[in-house]
Order: sequence, then C-alpha cells, then structure tokens
Amino acid sequence: MFKRIATSALIASAIALASFTTIASAEDSLYQRLGGTYAIAQVDNYLVDMIYINKGLNANPALKAIHEGNPDSKAGFKQMLTNWVVQETGGPKIYQPDSFGRGKSLKESHPHLNISDREFDIIKTLALASFYQYNVGNHEIDQLMDDLESYRKVIVVNTKAEAFTSRLKKDGVEYRTK
Repeated sequence: MFKRIATSALIASAIALASFTTIASAEDSLYQRLGGTYAIAQVDNYLVDMIYINKGLNANPALKAIHEGNPDSKAGFKQMLTNWVVQETGGPKIYQPDSFGRGKSLKESHPHLNISDREFDIIKTLALASFYQYNVGNHEIDQLMDDLESYRKVIVVNTKAEAFTSRLKKDGVEYRTK
C-alpha cells in the first residue's frame, strides 16, 4: 500500500514538474518572437531614419550635431542599435564596446546628449510608430515599450528643460496596447 502511494506521489510530482517546465518555457524569448536579428535590424533601420530627420529631436544642438555632422555615422549607429536590441531582447551577446568609444552602457553613452523627457518621449513615439510599421505584435510592443521606459532615468539628464507632461501617459498611466 505504501509503495503504491509513494509511486502515485512520485508520478504526480513528475507530472507537476513537467507541466511547470512546459509553462515556463512556453514563451520564446522576445528576440525569437520579434523574428531574430534581421527583423530587428529592419525595424531599427526605419527607426534611426526617423530619429535623424525629426525636427523635435534636432532642436537639441547635441543631437543635431550628430545627425548632421557625419552622414557615415548613421550606418554605424544603426548597427550598434541593432546589436543592443538583439542582446537586450534575449539574442546573442553582440553589443560590445569598441576602440572608438562606442558600445558603452546607456548611462555612459548618453549624458553629453543632454536629452530631456520630451525628447525621450519623441524617441518612444518614433519607436512605437516603427513597431506598427512592421506589424510587431501588441504583446511584444508592450514589452519593448516597458523596456525602453526603464531606461528613462539613465538617458534623461536635462533637468533644466521646462516642465513636461508625457503625452504617452493618460491619467498617470503608461501607454499600453491592452
């Protein structure tokens, strides 16, 4: 009798563990759900093109100098952004610092740009438009927008800008697709 109960308990435990493992691994990484490196590169290519021509962003002299200073740097920025997004979404660890000072952490690479909350929201809006342009799913958009928002405190350094209320929020609640 004890042997039968122990065997039943062992089988029930194995089934529970197998169910938990299946549930935990049921969702692929965000990197996989976005379609991998090439799909991410396509969206990033579009996004960077929109960032470079945006008049609201180019009102910031530091951003304008980068966007208009060296046209060749745009391709490199697209590559670095793609590498960063690939890595941040669960893909290969390919975002690495180089000998030219690129590929640093976001905290290290953005202070000189003097980005304001308004400029950060412009970038988020352009990112959202890029996701819609390439028909990224709502679940993935939610994750991407949440991830991007998590970097606001690291990227925004211009505290002298006029008071700003994000238009991506309604009644203090962050934009959601749900």
